[in-house]
Amino acid sequence: MDKPTALPMLEVLKLPPKPRKNSMLLMSEVGIPLRETEDILEIAAPIIDYAKITDHAGLVDRLSAAWIKKKVALYNKHGIDVLPGGIPFQLAVIQHKVDDYLKAVRDLGFAGVEMSEDTMAPMETGYREELIARALGMGLKVMTEMGRKNVDMPFDADEICQQILRDIELGVSKIYLESSEIQAMTRTDPKALDRIAALGKNEYLLFELGLIESQEKAAWLVERYGFEINFASVSPADVVAVDAIRRGMHRKSHYSYMAGKSA
Repeated sequence: MDKPTALPMLEVLKLPPKPRKNSMLLMSEVGIPLRETEDILEIAAPIIDYAKITDHAGLVDRLSAAWIKKKVALYNKHGIDVLPGGIPFQLAVIQHKVDDYLKAVRDLGFAGVEMSEDTMAPMETGYREELIARALGMGLKVMTEMGRKNVDMPFDADEICQQILRDIELGVSKIYLESSEIQAMTRTDPKALDRIAALGKNEYLLFELGLIESQEKAAWLVERYGFEINFASVSPADVVAVDAIRRGMHRKSHYSYMAGKSA
């Protein structure tokens, strides 16, 4: 049973209970200290569905296995699954060490693996699908990503839609849209985003916010696609604000919840 809030006589838009199929939030953190993680969870655990550790260099060359296990346990205590960012996976592909990488991810206690290709040459389709099957066979959830960080290749929305549907068919749990691509499309081709959103696969699809104009991007996406949109790559500093934007209780969303609520 939920604990009573400070102002139980008042109402705001309510998130669905966990495990959610919509209105999800994946927080990306750059290996913040355990104490800081505890602080974030103290105030925001109910609104965080997944956490991703994106200190890519640290995961490879600084953070210990024991520390990662403590970090994962902190999140798991609050019902939050954890996975590493996608860059280490790309290193594993480039360095031909994918099997060892997947075993390490599993043994560290991560719930899943992100299989992205946003900074390297795209994998051959058969090999990519083989790796998805391999990870699933090890009991790992698989999350994939559409788009490029440097927006250095054409983004074909129709091809992306086909790939999203194929990944779902393969058993992928969640699919992100790269924040750099979203940033570009909101300015130049919003109808391409509309085609992706119109797939009706909201329970699988998360829109990355990233570090650039993240709150503005969240407000634009909520206004266009509604309260149930899912967000990925939300920084710890933005988690509370993005939740408020979703609920129409923030300046960036023009306090839209208040419209029509006055007596």
